[in-house]
Amino acid sequence: MLRLTNIVLADGKTIPEIEIDDGKKAIEERDMGNLLAVPGFIDSHIHGSFGLDVSDGKADDIVSLASRLPEFGVSDFLPTLMSLDEKSILKAAEAVSEASEKLSQCEGPYASISGLRLEGPFLSSSRSGVQNSDNLVSADEFASILEKVENTCPGLIRMIDIAPELEGAMELVREYKDKYVISLAHSDCDYKKAAEFFKNGGNSLTHALNAMKPCLKREPGPLGAAYDDPDSYIEVICDGIHVDPTVLRMLFGLFEGRIIVISDAMRAGGMPDGIYDLGGTAVESRGGRTYFGPSGNLAGSVSNLSQEAERLFSYGIGKTNIIKALTDTPAKRLGIRSGIVPGEQNCHINFVDQKLRLKCVISRGRLVSSFIML
Repeated sequence: MLRLTNIVLADGKTIPEIEIDDGKKAIEERDMGNLLAVPGFIDSHIHGSFGLDVSDGKADDIVSLASRLPEFGVSDFLPTLMSLDEKSILKAAEAVSEASEKLSQCEGPYASISGLRLEGPFLSSSRSGVQNSDNLVSADEFASILEKVENTCPGLIRMIDIAPELEGAMELVREYKDKYVISLAHSDCDYKKAAEFFKNGGNSLTHALNAMKPCLKREPGPLGAAYDDPDSYIEVICDGIHVDPTVLRMLFGLFEGRIIVISDAMRAGGMPDGIYDLGGTAVESRGGRTYFGPSGNLAGSVSNLSQEAERLFSYGIGKTNIIKALTDTPAKRLGIRSGIVPGEQNCHINFVDQKLRLKCVISRGRLVSSFIML
């Protein structure tokens, strides 16, 4: 039994002690006063890591992914699909549903599945990036896919990504705005169309400033439209590669309380450099960056939320804002709970040092053994 004492929360409050079952009979006491206890991180945009990918449609792989994500401090995640063909989407949805059921019977540490995210296939072909443009569909075809997933796995879909400029997009937004979180993604729309998207019920911007028009002085683009809509959120890949550190500082200042840190990680996350498949495309992972195509374009990331928290702190962004963007804000967008409840069984607590480096993880009331408490 492990007894952790003097637990300091991000808001300055303390928990006298909690006991963790570490599989040992003897009680070992650890003073945690030199670390900060924060809630589990929420990764609402992740395709895979550890050589695993949600789009493969294998329930056991998704269980394995969920079981390892606590190593990055993740307590909840949205398994995210690429733009697949209809058959593959239905297969992957069933796999996510099966994995969620299997995890509910699991006693060890794992990150909870908070729903399925469809990043496509209703996206712009001109901004599809690494997404397979052969699988892109019309509004009617996308609505049909959503209906089939709902019939097979009711209530599984939590979030969908769409390009607002496509024919029928606004009708989809109005129809599904009360059912799903709807995010603007892989779009060539301008400020005016993005503003219309938010006005009609869209409320999020996917990996801001990537796979969309830039924010310019006379054409503020989708980012400007999100800024002007106080109820919208933006999600950002904070690896320092997809968005420059200076721009990250600007975004955290402009979108305080509305910015969400995501990994957008592919199967190469947590793996050695090499060539990995992403939605049917060969992607090279090298030196912490992804490359695909003859010009070496970015294709998602190989980062994780713990790594991004450290980097954000090193870029000069305040700890409180970083923690909020990893926990409370993504929870609010998804309508799920975040926080540490003293005395709660199966709690998730991340212990970080003063530079937000992850030092210890308690997942579902168990010690994640890959961490050594200092």
